[in-house]
Amino acid sequence: MHRHRSLVEIDLAAVSANVQRLLDAAGGAEVWAVVKANAYGHGAIDVAHAAIAAGATKLCTATLGEARAVRVELPTVPLLVLSPLTEGEETAVVEVGCAVTVSTLEGWDRLHDRHEVDVHVKVDTGMGRWGLSADEALAVADQIVSGPRPERLAGLMSHLATADDADRDFVDQQAEAFRAIAAGFPPCPRHLSNSAATLRYPELAFDAVRPGIAVYGIDPLGVSGADHGLVPVMRWTSTVRSLRVLAAGESTGYGRRFVAAKPCRVALVPIGYADGYPRRLSGLGEVLIHGQRCSVAATVSMDQLAVVLPDELEVKEGDEVVLLGVGGDDVVSAEELARHVGTVPYEITCGVRPRSSAATVRSGCGSRS
Repeated sequence: MHRHRSLVEIDLAAVSANVQRLLDAAGGAEVWAVVKANAYGHGAIDVAHAAIAAGATKLCTATLGEARAVRVELPTVPLLVLSPLTEGEETAVVEVGCAVTVSTLEGWDRLHDRHEVDVHVKVDTGMGRWGLSADEALAVADQIVSGPRPERLAGLMSHLATADDADRDFVDQQAEAFRAIAAGFPPCPRHLSNSAATLRYPELAFDAVRPGIAVYGIDPLGVSGADHGLVPVMRWTSTVRSLRVLAAGESTGYGRRFVAAKPCRVALVPIGYADGYPRRLSGLGEVLIHGQRCSVAATVSMDQLAVVLPDELEVKEGDEVVLLGVGGDDVVSAEELARHVGTVPYEITCGVRPRSSAATVRSGCGSRS
């Protein structure tokens, strides 16, 4: 720990446990693990190996570049690119050997004659982003099945807008629209559910589910992954770099956000918003030292934060500081940090950024460290 400003530990056994939990929730449908954005900050290649070993049958990325990086390490695993291709990437798709999502007629025009490329047709049932209309989706499917390689029609898909909040009515509206389209669609796998829907609405599993955040042990509802039987995958720590004593009336950090009301001790931790610890946690966040919660009372700066220590806590330079994850009998979760700053847990883990004096350790089932 003395060698690193920041240490991120990735528990690949937890990835495996989460995939198995999602398989149970999917009730016989396949699990296609989403590893986009470097597996939500957890390391795409290692997570991909662990997810496949645990029973996931396909991996999903956002971009062709992400798919290419995974393909190098997993040459035979089925891959699906979820976002539209950038113009000119059609040739590279063949080289990477992945399926693609068609969500615009313009995108289909560019892939129409590339019969070796498998296609998942995306229909917009209410998300209001990418997706064909029902008539457009059926027209594309008819062109595929009447072509020289009908089996390139690899899926019908849509995306839920409100599965992770309280608007069940809109989930039902989207699901009904999807069922109506699927009923008249040529035979192929149907997939609709994200993490939240996989855990909350098993009746929407269809042939496959596409969980993302739940693979990493984080509750898609932003409350507690443990409530769903999920295990956190990421643990992020630093160390106490220096200790200071403040007299009453003295302050620490930019803007004098924290002014000591009485004599107190402050631990300086060499992590800041450039490392991905949100500045918005200033005065709100807590870290764990020896299992006790300590307030991030001062303004989080680019390279460090100041932690106010409880009077009774014995701390020395070099002691571990848990920014995210378990410390003693307590835990600082991504869900907790996200609630403090008014965001989603996805942003917390995706934001963790290594610097030259940072390290990542991967352990457990499927480890490739």
